[in-house]
Amino acid sequence: MSWFLVQIIGIIFGGVGMILTWVITIMPQWRVSILAENNGINGRIDGYWISRWDGLWTTCVNQARLPMQCNSYESQVSLTMDLKSGRILMSFAILMTFFAFVFSILGFLMHKCHDEGRMTRQCMRLTAGLLYIFSTILIAIPIIWTSSNILTKAYDASVCRGAMRIEMGEALFLAWPAMAFILIAGIILCCQCSGKQPCMSEEDKGDYRQPHHQEMVIMRSVPDDRPICNPRSQYI
Repeated sequence: MSWFLVQIIGIIFGGVGMILTWVITIMPQWRVSILAENNGINGRIDGYWISRWDGLWTTCVNQARLPMQCNSYESQVSLTMDLKSGRILMSFAILMTFFAFVFSILGFLMHKCHDEGRMTRQCMRLTAGLLYIFSTILIAIPIIWTSSNILTKAYDASVCRGAMRIEMGEALFLAWPAMAFILIAGIILCCQCSGKQPCMSEEDKGDYRQPHHQEMVIMRSVPDDRPICNPRSQYI
């Protein structure tokens, strides 16, 4: 029963990683830009901070004493290359995690051992595990790319002038546990296929086997009374 519990843990981890992947893709907190608002006369900082959140699909502006305003990108020019690639890769990651979760559920529901469905069940688990592992790679590419660009600009004097600074958003931090959940689920499902799993359930295990109906054939030797050859006297 240990393999049965491990498979349940893999399905749960995969489901949690799939939900986190959806949340990360929708969240606007990928790149956070914070700047101070001045009074426009003498350049004195009033202490009111403006933060802009740049996500894959929306950008939000949060200003003190004003409600947050979120809008979609008006053009693709305002998107950087890392966010553009993040759209494509995260969309594929969502589809792959969804199909992987469906295949893992179907493979779990087919736990009753039948010789006809054993290969199908193992193929479903292996497919789900590989999809989880590939989706982890797809998520890691935009996360690492965006994080490296933010860290590079954070120490760039031409970008961070005055009170402006660029930080990593919550979506980038949430992506790491999501990748961990998905990767663990993929490894568990792949290992379930590589190892030897018991086909028979606990109730079916035993020495008794259902007898096969076979016809009993009794071979009886029938003497052959025919002479081997006819004597010549019969023809006279």
